[in-house]
Amino acid sequence: MQEETVGSSMSFPVAARWERAPLGTGAATGTVTSLEVAEGDTVSAGDILYTVDLRPVVVASGEVPAFRDLAEGSEGADVRQLQEFLRDAGYLKVRTPDGTFGTATTAAVKKWQKTAKVDEDGVVRAGDVVFASTLPARVVLDEAVTVGAQLTPGQPVVSSLGLTPTFVMELAADQAQVVPTSGRVSVTGTDVTWEGVIASATTTTDELLVLSLTASDGGPLCGTGCGSVPVAEKDALFTGNIITVEASTGPAVPAAAVGTLANGDAFVVAEDGTQVPVTILSQGNGRAVVQGIAGGDVVRLFGEKSTAGASGATGTSDPAGPAGSDGAAP
Repeated sequence: MQEETVGSSMSFPVAARWERAPLGTGAATGTVTSLEVAEGDTVSAGDILYTVDLRPVVVASGEVPAFRDLAEGSEGADVRQLQEFLRDAGYLKVRTPDGTFGTATTAAVKKWQKTAKVDEDGVVRAGDVVFASTLPARVVLDEAVTVGAQLTPGQPVVSSLGLTPTFVMELAADQAQVVPTSGRVSVTGTDVTWEGVIASATTTTDELLVLSLTASDGGPLCGTGCGSVPVAEKDALFTGNIITVEASTGPAVPAAAVGTLANGDAFVVAEDGTQVPVTILSQGNGRAVVQGIAGGDVVRLFGEKSTAGASGATGTSDPAGPAGSDGAAP
């Protein structure tokens, strides 16, 4: 017998999902000529999302979507949003935007247009800005926003991603019957492994068991490494292992060498035929790590079923002696 590490786990696919929420609609009409952000990029006010007819479309903070061209004389909440953007970018020297597009705003717009390398006419076209409610944000462009696509005003163009992805296992009814709904899990990708727990278990109307996975403290399973989780239309898939028996290291014997008394106590049979009480620390794959014997001890395997040793013991005994060709369990 020798020391081994023995435990047990069950493996299933794990899906990592980024929740998406609409972030902004566009007002541009024309052909998408380039994409300036990739899936999962973090954008701030002033960043270019894409170009339409070679004209850049930037994102800015605001609750009111762009719906009209803005020029000197315009008034409203959309003008105030534009002024806040120009102020924060350093083009407009005002403390509190008033929502009135005056000469100072016109001058600021022209400075911004010069930086953007577009005509410095002081007019902000409806399609120049996508107003988003929350910035900065981690984003993904709408699937319809591709190079060569024709855009029309009012269509969704960008969505925000949650700060972290969710990790779930979805198991069919026959799998659900043998899978624990609590306990430790490990999730492995190409070059990363995250340790966590099953946080909740729910059953869908079509009888799928859905296990939600988190870190042990309830935080995101991916911790500080969530940025490495791919952002795509489909789920990113990982390999998940549900720990059914915690691993222990110690003297290991074949599980078949362990008998059980009527009171539930475990024992093994030593080479001389005596019963040795043991405590099972862990078991899996036909092996058991036990406490009560030492490395190098020889135990017998149970052969044909019979009463073994003391009264009340159940199991089998092997009259031929210890297990293996030399009688020793490995």
